Amino acid sequence: MVCSPESRGLAWPVAFGLVLALAVAPRLALGLRAPRPFGYAWDLYHEGVVTVCAQGRLPRPSDCWECYPPPLYFVSGAPLYALGRRLDGGRASGGLALLAWASMLLAGLTVYFCDRSVRLLRPSALERALALAFAAFLPCLFMGSYAAEADGLLTALMSAFFYLLLRRRLHPGAKTASGAAGLGILAGLAALTKYSGLVALPALACEELPSIARGPRRARDLLLALAAALAVCGWHYAGNLSRYGKPFLSPPLLRNPYARGNFGQRLSRYDFRHLSVEPVVSLYGDPAHRATIDYPVAREVWSSLHAQLWTDMVFFSRPEHQPWVLPQGYAQGSELTPVILTPAETPREAAYPRKRVFRPILELVLRLGFVPEALILLGMVATARRRATRPLWAWTLATAAAYGWWLIGQDPWGIKAKYALFLLPAACVWLILGLRAAARVDRRLGAVAAWALAAALAAAQAYIWMFALG
Repeated sequence: MVCSPESRGLAWPVAFGLVLALAVAPRLALGLRAPRPFGYAWDLYHEGVVTVCAQGRLPRPSDCWECYPPPLYFVSGAPLYALGRRLDGGRASGGLALLAWASMLLAGLTVYFCDRSVRLLRPSALERALALAFAAFLPCLFMGSYAAEADGLLTALMSAFFYLLLRRRLHPGAKTASGAAGLGILAGLAALTKYSGLVALPALACEELPSIARGPRRARDLLLALAAALAVCGWHYAGNLSRYGKPFLSPPLLRNPYARGNFGQRLSRYDFRHLSVEPVVSLYGDPAHRATIDYPVAREVWSSLHAQLWTDMVFFSRPEHQPWVLPQGYAQGSELTPVILTPAETPREAAYPRKRVFRPILELVLRLGFVPEALILLGMVATARRRATRPLWAWTLATAAAYGWWLIGQDPWGIKAKYALFLLPAACVWLILGLRAAARVDRRLGAVAAWALAAALAAAQAYIWMFALG
């Protein structure tokens, strides 16, 4: 792996301070101006936390719409919810707000491990600052910074796992038994947060299996990691098998999408050929449909993922397009009733009010967002044959395989970029490798690529401020 001089001197402290300020300030505005106490949540995971506090037990799948995942977020969030509720005079909104503010710390940990991963490449101050800004300014992570959701916890855990996995590859001294056990514990905690956390185990196996022939120590480390993961999360999956006859549960009242048609029929519901910007921008001005999933662009996989990385894709900013509504007065009293348990005749309201959106900024960030994505792809192609990038490929391919398998069985609402946001540390590493690949072709090309990336980050900064204050 090509290395450049380690960032040092005055340049890095100044760059770090600037990026930190530009990352923290809009997030404070985001939290202070959020219309809901639980923040900008795609899914109502906080209802599982409330169930733990109210019932004194782990949630059952029928307790709420998001009570079916593994319980780590619900259990770890319960003390925060109880404390916030007590500080707010017993109101549920206080507990939900503290849960949402805690997401800021999780987002901070994610950015921290993105930076630690990039530092393994011994970057220059410019490279490190650009990678840090990319992680900190990415709108998808920004919106999740104030959201009472399990995805923030999962992303932080998986980011830590990826950093340790990459360090294990690049620094032979890190290949210790304690390091393997630490990877297993993180993998187990991730699998105890969401089912997608299980991706960590095949990624670890892909990294370690080719080295087993070199000696029994490698096999020992892999078995130790798997045993640690099983000790942390095995009881949950064994319990699912015992009680429900299957290891993975699904939301209540949701029909089984895998039962509808064969693989080809399910695959045909999606468009993998197009990557569009104009249809996404048009969503912000077209009130013709009530739900985002009614739009053809929602079935364009690449368009939807790109749009959700760089914008909210109208979910939080256009009430007429939001695919779900909440009971009036939701979370305003001392008690919170899960949405699926409220009477059908209860008056409903949009989950989020209308936001002011300056469409030129929206279109600019969507178009310039292709710059870092192109550099990431360039980094992947340019280093594909290097053994040092094996953990990157294992992590990326394991995630892509799991996401694709899960997605094909879902309706278009299942296309959510946040589900794969734990790829962010790997993306930061690929990004730097892409910048270096461009510079190797021609130094002027490398300079153009760096400036184009800086422009994309400036557009992202403009967008997140617009979102926070809108």
